[in-house]
Amino acid sequence: MTPTERKRIQRARDKAAGWTEVNIRVGQEYAEALRDFAASLPPPASPTDPRQLDMLAELDRQLSGGREPSSPDSSQGSLGL
Repeated sequence: MTPTERKRIQRARDKAAGWTEVNIRVGQEYAEALRDFAASLPPPASPTDPRQLDMLAELDRQLSGGREPSSPDSSQGSLGL
């Protein structure tokens, strides 16, 4: 794996975790103040996977034995075993 591929994978992983890398140029006299400011920022909020709602619907479908969760004959608590 090349360094470019590793960096691309790292950026994708960071993006999924809510992080974005920012590169800026500032005067040397402001560099330390900017680092201190960046260190004082809170971490990003936990991301919500947009597929999570689909996953919950799929789990409901599987728990109801393959039927739609709203079907009249589905029994709650049945694991379909």
